[in-house]
Amino acid sequence: MMYAENLWNDIINDMLPRFKEAGALRQVVTQVWNQEGSFILGNLWEYSDEKAFIACQELFREAEAEMSKRADIANIITPSRGIILRDVHL
Repeated sequence: MMYAENLWNDIINDMLPRFKEAGALRQVVTQVWNQEGSFILGNLWEYSDEKAFIACQELFREAEAEMSKRADIANIITPSRGIILRDVHL
């Protein structure tokens, strides 16, 4: 599954200037380790405001279409929304 992660990363990296222009501020990629036998990644994005969130959704659809063209890999996308309650830098 690292192939899929690298492919997705290439697609997103090419689009980063457009995401920034649309109002995306930050992207964090996490890997879930406690699911034995599964490869699960979390992509968390931070936006300047709700308008930026909406604008970036169109870019995500474009990126997902490009991913489908390049690879025949099934993805399960589960969206979630939240706000930062605590951000501690040590």
